[in-house]
Amino acid sequence: MVERQAVTYDIREKRLPGSAFLLLRAVFAVCAAALFICGSALCAKASGCVFDKAGLFTQEETAQLNQLAQELEETYNMNFLMLTTADAQGQSSRDVAERFYEDGGYDTDGKRGGIVLLIDMDNRELNLVTNKEMILYITDAREEDIYDAGYEYAADGDYGEAMLAMLERTAAFMKKGIPDNQYTYDTETGQIIRHRSLSAGDWLLALGVSLCCAALACAFLYRKYRRVEKYEYSVGSDADIRITGKEDRLVNQFVTHRRIPKNPPPGSGAGGSSGGRSSTHTSSGGGTFGGGHGRSF
Repeated sequence: MVERQAVTYDIREKRLPGSAFLLLRAVFAVCAAALFICGSALCAKASGCVFDKAGLFTQEETAQLNQLAQELEETYNMNFLMLTTADAQGQSSRDVAERFYEDGGYDTDGKRGGIVLLIDMDNRELNLVTNKEMILYITDAREEDIYDAGYEYAADGDYGEAMLAMLERTAAFMKKGIPDNQYTYDTETGQIIRHRSLSAGDWLLALGVSLCCAALACAFLYRKYRRVEKYEYSVGSDADIRITGKEDRLVNQFVTHRRIPKNPPPGSGAGGSSGGRSSTHTSSGGGTFGGGHGRSF
């Protein structure tokens, strides 16, 4: 007969200490918050550069506009935004575009600048505004050219083609670069700031002149000092220092006053579409913008 022995197991529920449980909860909360933030950023990026609030574009047109705008953004590190609206809420087209740019935080996102291309169905107007470095690229004349590109399409009701034509014309001007005679004109203060830049030819010329000067200097010094013998100069016996008094007297004083002109000077392109002028103004939010002249359709 086999004797069986009863075995008793002591099963107890194991619980994590209170501090460890709180730590796990904190880690879980941080991970959830990080996923939420990343997801929000991805959603914002996925929304693209087209904000068709008036519902004027097809899906294909929206995709095409987004693709070109994002390529331009990667190339120039600037914002290329397209906006449509059916209700301006009593604002001008210019104010609609500027408030959209500022309220969206695009003026403080670290980009070099940006542009908003707008089709305003309420005011029946094409418009655009530029910010920061984009102001230098899109002069008043180029702004009018961009309106020219989209006007016929907008007048015919083909709004997708109108926006694409304006964006492509903007891309062409970005490729051309800042005009040589570019300057900004503040329409509120009359201040004129001229843009100075060096072309590739200027850089090559400067490099060539520098190399020639360096070569001539080296040749001169080599010829002058190649036969110089060692010479010891005795500071104690040969040095002679004399200190005399010196006094500065004010002979005359001139003060020059300059008045800032309220209008551009003659010959600087004060006309409606001068080649290199970019007119600027202050938005209702306090930022500096270019463009905003608009074109009714």
